[in-house]
Amino acid sequence: MNKEVKVKDLKRTYQEGYTPTQEYLDNMPDLQNGEFKGIPIDYVGISEFHLPIRIKEKNGGTQEVMASISGMVNLDSANRGINMSRIIRTFYKSADQIFDINKLEEVLHNYHKDLNSFDAHILMNFKYRIWQDALVSKKDDGTPEGGWQYYNVTFDVNMDKTGEFKKLIHFDYIYSSACPCSTELSLYNAYQEGVYCIPHSQRSIARISVEFSDIVWIEDILDMCKQAIPTETQVFVKRADEGNFAWLNGANVIFVEDAIRKLYDVFDQHKGIKDFKIVCSHRESLHSHQAVASITKGIKPSIFNHHTSLEDYLSLIC
Repeated sequence: MNKEVKVKDLKRTYQEGYTPTQEYLDNMPDLQNGEFKGIPIDYVGISEFHLPIRIKEKNGGTQEVMASISGMVNLDSANRGINMSRIIRTFYKSADQIFDINKLEEVLHNYHKDLNSFDAHILMNFKYRIWQDALVSKKDDGTPEGGWQYYNVTFDVNMDKTGEFKKLIHFDYIYSSACPCSTELSLYNAYQEGVYCIPHSQRSIARISVEFSDIVWIEDILDMCKQAIPTETQVFVKRADEGNFAWLNGANVIFVEDAIRKLYDVFDQHKGIKDFKIVCSHRESLHSHQAVASITKGIKPSIFNHHTSLEDYLSLIC
């Protein structure tokens, strides 16, 4: 290294096709791995790294999604930082493979090894499409009309210093919630005063987070949500479908407390789900605020913090 070079003498042109020598590469400075002593950091890494990947479907097919990936590792007191680009390179090694959450476990293991860390954590968020039939509308050939419904899904994989894996799926389910109180008051006014009233309802969302022992497909989580709360928002709607949706809402009036208990009952019965957390938000049309609730399976120890933070609620308010 020539330390006598002056700034004014440095070249100001870019050399196309430049290839560094091995000596140049061997002597490059590495600030992250230099001598250092500080406080440990719980997690450090990257977020919102985007990569097109193929996700395995329950029926054996695949679909391409654009994934937003966050990768984190812990950092001990003897290291100043990590090589952030290694996180990206680890994913590119598997970019052409088909993903499910078990494949992500393998990626995390390589990621843990490449970064030489004690704890490692990957979040992979994407929109997953599932075909939704219209409620009643049919095509000329008698098959249902319909459209693609897109679901917000996150694969969440953790590995601690003992090598133990925790695999979670977070799934957002959007549904209509007709207010039972408003329904009863509308009927009361109809009978007592002979006046026409419309009960209020709102577009609501439940975030389902599950830890499982046996594979739980995204399609399975959707089916359980629809079993608990059948009033999922619709993609394809004609007048007949809209009328049927009003009928469906009338048969399933629901407070946020009702919604979260119904979801709890369904997910608690699934043998492959070890633990879960559910957060619901009903976006009130009567009030200027939201009605919210949260619940966990209640096992100990649990990966889910039984205290639900304000951030958990706010993340459901779009």
